[in-house]
Amino acid sequence: MFFKHKHLLKDLREHGRRGDAEILSMRTIGEGSNARSAWSSDEDLTTSWFDCSLKLLVQPVDRSQPPFEATVKSRVHTLKWQGSHLPVWFDPEDHSRVVVDYEADVDSQIHALAHADLLMHRHDNRLGMAWTPISGELVPVEVTAAKGKGRLTVPRKWSALLEEPAQAAVGYVRANAARLLPELDAAWFSTNDVQVVQAYGNVPVGATVADGHAAGAAVVAALVSYLGGHLVRPEVAVTGAVTPTGELVPVDDFGEALDAAKHSYATVLVAPAGNQAEATKIGQRRRQGVELVFAGHVDEALHKALARRAVKGH
Repeated sequence: MFFKHKHLLKDLREHGRRGDAEILSMRTIGEGSNARSAWSSDEDLTTSWFDCSLKLLVQPVDRSQPPFEATVKSRVHTLKWQGSHLPVWFDPEDHSRVVVDYEADVDSQIHALAHADLLMHRHDNRLGMAWTPISGELVPVEVTAAKGKGRLTVPRKWSALLEEPAQAAVGYVRANAARLLPELDAAWFSTNDVQVVQAYGNVPVGATVADGHAAGAAVVAALVSYLGGHLVRPEVAVTGAVTPTGELVPVDDFGEALDAAKHSYATVLVAPAGNQAEATKIGQRRRQGVELVFAGHVDEALHKALARRAVKGH
């Protein structure tokens, strides 16, 4: 069934266009959860690939071209999940001709193993978690909840940095829940306690109160993710303080935030619109590899940061 895959990949590399595809759904093809068929004789790659049918949302690298959905049969790595992204090639004249660039994908997996500590945000992808630059590091901010009386808690060692921006972020989501989370019970915030934590526990060396405030947008993204069922895209980092009305406040050292995102291989940094002028002064080489998205309001940041489809069964 898949014998034409390599030929199509070669053809589209020569005559097609590159794209980034989000997995909307996937289904294994063959017997068992690790069914391998067409590539059982391939040289070194057989032990970690399986065959499946994928429904993809393809975003062309050329952003002037609109995204489109496609269904393909392909080989993928077993670590893929709904919301994961894959490199693809496609025919601009026939969007039914789409192929996963499994060779580029396995190269990225090998790279990930060699840089596991810096690529954790790509693989620790769960509801309620967003990543944000703090004091030169890209760190996770996670939101959890339990039945309670509407309280907000932040672990003591993080309270000086995160308590105030967490209060502002949760307050904004609560005040706008009817619009941001229309399916949420109106009484949810008064009958549940919210906890904001740094998932791996350590406060970055040299972190300041300003760094903590810049995590406000990440707290909003994590909370909306947790309650709405949309993962924060694993390649995205978010920065910016949030006002009570949702405006994003520029961060003090945008260059440091950019460096932190790039160092940890985030490929998209969503930042306040007020930092755009500063960004234009940063050299192209320093910005290379990171797509900069500037938002004036946290709702714009959410549109870019959250996966379009909710996690199945949420």
